Amino acid sequence: MTQQFTPGSALNQQPLTLQIIDVGRDPALKSALLSGRLTNLTAPFMYHDPAKQLALILMPMGIGLTDLEQQRIIGQLTQAAMRGLPEDAPRAYLLQPRIFFSMQSLIEAILEADGISPETLREQQARADLLRDLLRTADREVLLEKIRRNDAQIDELFFELLSATIENTLAAGNERVAQALAGLQSLLLEETTYGRKVKARVDALEAFRKSPTRETLLEQLIQAPDSQTRETLIALGRPLLDYLFFQQLTTRVDNAKDDAERERLIALRKEIQEIRDKLDAASRALLEAKAALIEQIATSPNPVQTAREHAEEIDEALLSLLEGNLQAAQQRNDQEALRALNAAYEAVMQVIAERQPPELQMINMLLAANYPDETEKLLREFSEVADDRLITLMAQVADQLAQQERTDLSAKLTRIMVQAREILPRYTPPNKGSVAGDDKPPQKPIIEIARR
Repeated sequence: MTQQFTPGSALNQQPLTLQIIDVGRDPALKSALLSGRLTNLTAPFMYHDPAKQLALILMPMGIGLTDLEQQRIIGQLTQAAMRGLPEDAPRAYLLQPRIFFSMQSLIEAILEADGISPETLREQQARADLLRDLLRTADREVLLEKIRRNDAQIDELFFELLSATIENTLAAGNERVAQALAGLQSLLLEETTYGRKVKARVDALEAFRKSPTRETLLEQLIQAPDSQTRETLIALGRPLLDYLFFQQLTTRVDNAKDDAERERLIALRKEIQEIRDKLDAASRALLEAKAALIEQIATSPNPVQTAREHAEEIDEALLSLLEGNLQAAQQRNDQEALRALNAAYEAVMQVIAERQPPELQMINMLLAANYPDETEKLLREFSEVADDRLITLMAQVADQLAQQERTDLSAKLTRIMVQAREILPRYTPPNKGSVAGDDKPPQKPIIEIARR
């Protein structure tokens, strides 16, 4: 959270209101700062990230403070940050905060702590400038000339930037610009070296998805433009890489039209085997790691705390393995294992719920409550902090539940939506002077509802 306090000043001037951007308490402040959405922010202030042990102070030279006053302010910011830490948290880094004279240098330090160097930032900025330039070029011939001239710069990172820009533009509701960006993307796929490689990869994957057979997989692997495409195809078609598949490939080797083609197919066969073995080894290692984590949580004296400590490792693979272990324990009628695994399951589901946005937590609470009395009571409580945009999110979750064939929960949520329309207040768009981004529609959720 952003802490504010007003120290006294030795000069006859208005007291300064100092602020601490504490991303340990409110992680969302980091992206808000980096994107320029903290419009009420004034220097001097401290950026505090206890997880990375960062204490960065913006102290512009033009604010008219003496050295003594600057030192006093640095001390006040440091003391305030220390008071907000748990008793056992490290503090030494706060005794030597880094001082910055410009916002740009402070932001670069934040990004550098994330592994993003100033050189990388400059490269990203160059690609962003090129994207804007291409988007503003209306004449097709001029546009094609710029594309050809910048072919080397229109690479994987450029396409990632372009895709992210399209997604953000759609989320902001600007369909006209999104369509222009999508049109540019289609042109770049046809006219650039990297774009043609991407298009060939997409075409290969799409051909296999439409016809997921051994014959299609073999044909697309032979035609694949690069090893990345082949690795993706092999990952998608791993169950088809059996004796019959390699027999078909060997037949292609034997029937090759010349020695060069035969050598290429032999090399391809070796590459497929190596990629298959690498993926299998990675899959085994992943399952072993997930199994070890499940055992660690299940045997822990505090399963929830242990699950929280490994929150980043909790994913679909762990949940699937945990559910499989539960089913196996039920079939064996192993009551001791069932108790431990159930405790692990509840701990994992609690951590997943804690990581979800508040709106999804509300929906989970509604699904867990009895309909209609308890759900009505919850909706009336939610009406103080939520509006009818929550219903849009409910509809998306209901659709996902139906696609997962969990029709009972989908039907229940549909009934709750009817209740919500009578209880939740209507959304009122903010005034034009509000902070950008406050009126964005809810994004399509990635949900995890308790499965049992």
